Amino acid sequence: MASSDISDSWTPRRIWLVFSIALAGIAAAVWSWLLQTDAPWLSTMLANISVVVILLVPGEFLLSRIRYDVKRISDVATGAQETAALAKETAEKTERSLEDVRVTLLNRQQSELDAELDVYRNMVADPSRESLIEAIRHAAELDLIVPEGVRSPVWETDLHYRFVLDPSYTKIEVRLEQDNGEVISSHPWSEDTPADDFYQELVEAVRAAGHDLGTLLNDPTQSVEELSNMLVDVTRLRSQELAGHRKTHCQIIERHHGWYFTKDNVVGGPHNDYVIKVTRLNELDWEEHLSNKGWYEGPSVITFARSLYGLAPRTITAAEKK
Repeated sequence: MASSDISDSWTPRRIWLVFSIALAGIAAAVWSWLLQTDAPWLSTMLANISVVVILLVPGEFLLSRIRYDVKRISDVATGAQETAALAKETAEKTERSLEDVRVTLLNRQQSELDAELDVYRNMVADPSRESLIEAIRHAAELDLIVPEGVRSPVWETDLHYRFVLDPSYTKIEVRLEQDNGEVISSHPWSEDTPADDFYQELVEAVRAAGHDLGTLLNDPTQSVEELSNMLVDVTRLRSQELAGHRKTHCQIIERHHGWYFTKDNVVGGPHNDYVIKVTRLNELDWEEHLSNKGWYEGPSVITFARSLYGLAPRTITAAEKK
């Protein structure tokens, strides 16, 4: 490979030049020999010229070799630089490509979450029968709420609206209930009833139940907005498995006093990692236990929970008192 590269540099023109120099050197040597008696001075000069000229031939070869080696080293260095640059470019391109894919995937997941949140936000943005049915249906299918219907408190009263869908998810009714779930009145929302007329019906239901708050304070839409906010908050809490809220924030009946009341648990709203099993609510001293944690809403939370689930504190027997 090396000899081939060297021969490539010996063009016919260069070969002819080297051959001519060699002949000139030989001719000078012959003339120096012939003139050594008749013209010693000229013979000596021709001999010196002959030596110089003849030495040019191996010098040219050596110079060509040096040029080749320098060029080869330069080519190797250039090739190494180009290879390193290509490797760097490839690595950067791969990194950019992976980052592009990563960004695309994460943006897609965020868009999916936003689309789900919009289902619940539409209850407020579009206060129609259809948007309310869609939101309740979506939450029920995801096991976010209990099949019996999710509740939302009536502001500044001890009453609650329960939003109930039929099994086909095509009809909805709103029930007015007490803390313990006792139904005071039931109000189906027919397709031909405008939203303002239906919500006025709910205002009249609260008034009939003896909880009229007065002018500008009877507002069932506030309960719908609270329900929307609760579903949005819970969906965010459940959006990441590692947060650990999917197992506890499901089958929700209601959010009240900032706490979540589910089929099996009472979950601290401001303290979402704190869970009380419903089966333990009849144990004594829950009120004091929560108050000692600085959660001063604790007593009212426990009182409400026991009423909602139909439980009472366990009675201490005479033997236990001893």
